[in-house]
Amino acid sequence: MQTNKTVILSALLLCAGLQALAQKPLTIIRGTVDKERASKVQLFQVVEGQMTEYASTTLDAGHHYAFALPEVKEGFYYVTDNAGKSLPGRLYLKSGDAVTFNIHPNGTELSGNSPENKALNEWQQMYRPIAVPAFLFWDDRTGYPEYFTNLTAFIPKAAAFKKQVNTPNKRFNELLKMVIDSDVEYAAIQFIYTPRSVHPTKEQYPAYYKTIPQPKKFCDTRILQLGDGLDRIDRYSLYCNMNSGTEITREERLSYSLNLFCNDTLKGIYLVQGLERYQSLEKLREDVAPFKKYLLTDSSKAKYLRRESALASYAKGEKAYNFAYPDVNGDTVSLASLKGKVVLVDTWATWCMPCREEIPHLQKLEEELRSKAIAFVSLSCDEAKDEAKWKAFVEKEKLTGIQLYAKGFSEFTKYYKINAIPRFLIFDKEGKIVTVDAPRPSDPALKALLLQLAEG
Repeated sequence: MQTNKTVILSALLLCAGLQALAQKPLTIIRGTVDKERASKVQLFQVVEGQMTEYASTTLDAGHHYAFALPEVKEGFYYVTDNAGKSLPGRLYLKSGDAVTFNIHPNGTELSGNSPENKALNEWQQMYRPIAVPAFLFWDDRTGYPEYFTNLTAFIPKAAAFKKQVNTPNKRFNELLKMVIDSDVEYAAIQFIYTPRSVHPTKEQYPAYYKTIPQPKKFCDTRILQLGDGLDRIDRYSLYCNMNSGTEITREERLSYSLNLFCNDTLKGIYLVQGLERYQSLEKLREDVAPFKKYLLTDSSKAKYLRRESALASYAKGEKAYNFAYPDVNGDTVSLASLKGKVVLVDTWATWCMPCREEIPHLQKLEEELRSKAIAFVSLSCDEAKDEAKWKAFVEKEKLTGIQLYAKGFSEFTKYYKINAIPRFLIFDKEGKIVTVDAPRPSDPALKALLLQLAEG
């Protein structure tokens, strides 16, 4: 009897929920995808300047799709297909909107009952000739003289369009005006940092580029309402860094970038997006300590703690991974066999130009510290098929130290999450971690650290 009551109650609650759902205005997105390879459409919402999946659906036989959303938070959303090589389609949604968004091989088409999307579509169609050469450069080989001419002619047109923005939605109007300025800047910066057969010199940049750095920029968090908002401020930081007129050291870069923004919340969100580059817990804590006050949102605090936790096993004093790999003679050398010596491991490959550029500095360091209890280990990441090439390179270049062959990105590189080389790691005489992200041999700081450990 109790079971029957439970079933009846659950049914009543379900009906009540469906009735309440039916009373809410649905937001409808429908359209077609004119791409042969497309089979799926994804709808993304924006969370702190990045796109996160909100819903997805498959295309029907006629390549049609539709979303019916009962609750929509007003703002920008993005639609993409799975066929690649296209810019994500940007929409502005609010409760009750009905939008048609068609995706074509060479662009998108946005229409419907929304005055916001009518204005947005007009802007995006107008902006496309500036965006495509910057973001889809593999399909558009516009050279910089033509692009700079087009950009210079486009800027007053964008300013005129901005003055005409006048939908009934005042909040959207102000947001779109910000987006127009940001879109132009984003494309202009992106263009000069994408692969080209010929790159312009700074002297060839049009006058617009000098207006990009501003002393009071991003003083609110509106930029984070865009799905690529974080990438936009990262590109802005890169541009300012490269055009500051002064040399900014690696140690100064974080402080320099954060000082470009005058909103503390934005600083914190920007700060935690770059934490993946840290491979040393000590370095992470050292660099972030002066700026932890900017971790104001729950998500930025959580991201920092997750990175700390991920690096905890690499902390100074923790037991190191006991690697064991063959040398040029086929004899196995392990970390354990080097106990009693400070061990410097260079992860490298013959195909890696930055790795090869460090070799003369490494050889010089080996010679200068020959009398010290230091083992210089070079761990090759060359693939198994390139073993002969590796051996020939070692012989030709007369490489000294302990040359080991790991047959590609091995358990050692996976353990220390090494996905870019060269990387230098140091272990103490007891086989414990000193740092998994040591300075390169070209940096005098490495020699000082090795001497301190060998003589300590």
